[in-house]
Formats: sequence, C-alpha cells, structure tokens
Amino acid sequence: MKKTIVLIAIVLVPFLTIAQQKPTTIKVNARAFYIDDTPEFKAIISLSNTYSSLQSELTTIDILKKQYRSALEAKGISWIDLKENPNDFGYETMNYGKEGTLYEYRTTSIEKMINFLKVKSLGVNITSYVSVLTIDKAEAIALSQKAINSAKESAKTIAAAMGKELGDIQEIEDLNNRLGEDIETYLYHDKPAAQYIYSLNVVFSVK
Repeated sequence: MKKTIVLIAIVLVPFLTIAQQKPTTIKVNARAFYIDDTPEFKAIISLSNTYSSLQSELTTIDILKKQYRSALEAKGISWIDLKENPNDFGYETMNYGKEGTLYEYRTTSIEKMINFLKVKSLGVNITSYVSVLTIDKAEAIALSQKAINSAKESAKTIAAAMGKELGDIQEIEDLNNRLGEDIETYLYHDKPAAQYIYSLNVVFSVK
C-alpha cells in the first residue's frame, strides 16, 4: 500500500506543476449584426388534401390547384411566378401518404412576399419562408472587425473584475460563418428582414 501511494504522488507532481503554469485566458463570444439591403425572399408552400375532411372527389389535386391559382390571381400574383417541386424531390418526402405538391415563390420585394403569404386557399400550407442573402469578402472583414472590437470591450470588463489587464488575442474561432454562399435566414415578426448574426469566439490573454 505504501508503494502505491508513493508512485501516485510521483506521477501527479509533474501534472500539478504543468496545471499551475497554464496561463489564464478569457474567452468571449462576440456577435455582429448584418442586414442585407438587397435580399431575395423565398417561400415554400405545400398543396394537398391531407388535412381536409371533405369528400376526396371535392379535393383532388387538380381542383385544389385551380382554387389556389384563382386565389393568387385575385391578389395580383401570376401563376407562372411559382415553381412546382423546385428541388429533385417533392411532396412525397413529407411522408403524409397522400397526393400533394410543393411550390416555391421568390421575390426581391417585401411587399410582394407579404402579399403572397396572405393568400389563403383550401389545401395550402406554408412550410417555410426565408430571406436569402450573401456576404462578400469586404463585408466579412468589416463584420469580423466589429465582432472583435465587441469581444475586446467585453473581455476588458471581465479582466477588470479579475483585477487584471487584458492582453493580446490568442485565438479566434469562426462559428460557421459562410462567405460568398447563399445564406437562408427565417423571417420573424420581431427582427428585421434579411438579418444575419455573424459570430466569433475570441480568446484573450490577461496580464
């Protein structure tokens, strides 16, 4: 038993020494808000009789399409502005076990998208509505600088609470920001359209 205790003590001492030498750092999550001034808006709707309690002969896909087309045209939206099954797969991937189809509507106008979302017709369900934006290199640089500056101010406050001075940046972690790609952000009533949150983790040393 004595031998075991001695061996453990000898092994642990180097690790304790290393742990004591590890420098103190402050890690801050920083965000910069970006709003695209030229976004595109996209909505996907499904059309089916899945939730209808009417007789099936009254809710065939052809009948539902005619009713929906009339509802769109009453709002000043052309039927040709919709793209049926915009991707390789359609309504069959939603696993409802009934016949249906998907339509995609795109526009660069907020007013037109709002108008589209207001269209009501039997069998229509809105599955998603997003803004589509891109961030170029110059915008990414500006957003990164803004996020880093924000992180620095937060880290200074934490360092002051520790009775320390803030040191240099030790590490920056990019949190899934996408440069030059189409970015889809959901539309909500409580945030601006086409808003994207650019996020970084920044690690600072302390003195």
